Amino acid sequence: MNTKLNLFLLIIAIIFFNSAALADNNKPLFTKAAIEKLSDSYVHNNLNIKDPAFVDVDKDGDFDILYFNKGNVEYYKNTGTLEQPVFVLENKHYDKYNVPAILNGLPMPVFFADKDGDGDLDMFAVKEKGYDKDTKKNEYRVLYSENALDLDTGTLITIILVLVIVVLVIAILGK
Repeated sequence: MNTKLNLFLLIIAIIFFNSAALADNNKPLFTKAAIEKLSDSYVHNNLNIKDPAFVDVDKDGDFDILYFNKGNVEYYKNTGTLEQPVFVLENKHYDKYNVPAILNGLPMPVFFADKDGDGDLDMFAVKEKGYDKDTKKNEYRVLYSENALDLDTGTLITIILVLVIVVLVIAILGK
C-alpha cells in the first residue's frame, strides 16, 4: 500500500508543477483604451496588410501579424517594439484554413490579448476612425469581446492530467 500511496503523491506533484509552469503571471494586460492607442501604428503597418490579426505569436510582449490570405496564414514577426512595430515575413505558410470563397481574410483588424488577467486571449476588433471630442482627433474605435470559455492550453492539459490520474488511482486501488 505504501508504494501505491507514493505513486499517487508523485502523480499529484507532477500535475501541480506542470500547472504552475504553464501559468504565465508576467503576461501584459491590455485595456480597450490601450488597444485604441496602439491601433494606428499596427493598422497602418509597414507591409500595408489590410485587416490582419494581431497576436503575440512568439511571446515576446509585442504583437505580431497573422494574415489570412486565400486559405493560407502568413506570419509576420514584429522586430520593432510594442509601440513602434516593424514587421518582417517569418513564415509564408504558417498554417492553412478552410473558408468559403466569398470570405477571404478578416472583415477588420483584430487584436488578441488578455484584458482581464485570466490567462486566455480576448478579442479587440478595430473599427473605423471616429472623432474624439476630448482629444479633438480622429481615433480608432475598438470593440471588445471576452473569451468566456476559459479553456486555454494550460487548462486543457490540466484537465487531461487529472483524468489520467483518476484512471491511474482507480487502477491502483482496484488491484
